[in-house]
Parts: sequence; C-alpha cells; structure tokens
Amino acid sequence: MRRPEATAWVLSAVACATLLAACATSPRPTHGLGGNPIALRSINAAQELLERGALEQALEQARIARDADPRSVRAHVAEGQVLEAMGRTEAAGESLAKALALGPADGVALNARGTWLCRQGATREGLALLGKAIEDPAYRNPVQALSNAGNCALRADLLPTAELNFRAALGLAPNDARSLVGMAHAKLKQGDALGARAFLQRREALGPLAASELELAIRIEEGAGDARAAGRYRAQLATAVSEGAAPNSKTPGESNP
Repeated sequence: MRRPEATAWVLSAVACATLLAACATSPRPTHGLGGNPIALRSINAAQELLERGALEQALEQARIARDADPRSVRAHVAEGQVLEAMGRTEAAGESLAKALALGPADGVALNARGTWLCRQGATREGLALLGKAIEDPAYRNPVQALSNAGNCALRADLLPTAELNFRAALGLAPNDARSLVGMAHAKLKQGDALGARAFLQRREALGPLAASELELAIRIEEGAGDARAAGRYRAQLATAVSEGAAPNSKTPGESNP
C-alpha cells in the first residue's frame, strides 16, 4: 500500500510535536519473513491457531518457527503475540523485544512491540515505535500502526494525537472499522456526541456492531439526548448478550501487525 506523503508527515509531526518519538530511521532489517520453509509454514500455522483461540498449539508452532530460524523477526513476533494472548505478559515482551532487536526498522516488529508497550502504559515509548513503523516502506499494514497509535493515545487521553492518527488511518482506508470506532471514542471524550455519532454510523454501515460498539452507541445517543435511539441500541445489546457476546466497554483493542 502506497503511503501519501501527507500521511507520513502527519504521523511524524504528531510524534515530534508531542515529544513521543525521535524523527529518525534505523538501518533496514535483513531478517524479516526469512526463507526457511519450516519457519514460514509454522508462522502461518501459529497465526491461524491464534485466531481460533487454540493458544497451546499456536505457541508450539511459533516455537517451531523460532527454532527453525532463530533470526526470523516474524517468528519472535508470533511467539510474543501468542504469549500475550495467554496472559504471559512479561514473556511476551521479551519475545517482542527480541524481534525488534533483530529488525530495528521492521514495521511488523515496531508495531508489535510498540502496541505491547502501550498496553503496559508506556505511552511515550509505544508511540515512538508505532511512529517508526509507518516509516518502513516494506510494511504492508501502515493502517494498523496508525490505528494502534490512535488507540494508544486515546487510552492516555492524548485526544488530539489520537484523532490525528485515526484520521491518517482513515485517509489510507476510509472504511477501517477500528479507526472509525476510535474516532467515535475520541469525539465523545471531547464532548462532541454528534461527531461521535457520525463516525459510529459509518462503522455501522459496514456491518452489525459488536457488543462493545453497542455500548459506545448507547453512550453517544445519551450524550446527544436521543433516548429513543439509545433504547434501540440497548435492545440490540441485550440480544447480543443473550446470544453469548459478552459486553466490553474498554477502549477498542489494538490490531496485530
């Protein structure tokens, strides 16, 4: 995906203006996906198993990949993601730090480690790495780094920074669901319920809202003074909960690399 110059400038400007990142690039990594077929196959398997929630099997595959190619950035990232999903936060951080050491300018490693740091409350350090992820011309998911940076800033109540990153993500992918929800959160936190409604309606046009998004919709409509709309979303939330979708009112989650 080609990055408009304006998008790269926005993220760099945000990082510099808030003193969250040094505007510099690191040497290009030499070990990204790697060429070891066993490692590549196991990385793909680990990612698929992680998505299905088969965490023990996913960890096994990630470690097969790591052992087959100890210098594979992706193998260490996969291991870190699975470990974090298992609640082994410290071990996950170690794996992601290793990935970053192997690929200091690799967008996947930067995004994964930066997002992990944000989840630990290390906002400055996390945003610095996410800011660098967008600078990797080989990184295929700049929208994810931008959305993750927006969520990181949102959690820390750095609302202008959050909004700039979400807008940059939407400039690249206007229908990115996470960034639309993130913008709705940012607008509501700033007291702009109508602006929040507009972004959540764009998200709703893409498909049914998740339970956490329905909770956000209720808060937005209450803020806008529309009791009827709030009641409609409450009914949808009750149906979602009865069908097994547990409500979640947290900040929208970061995406993986």
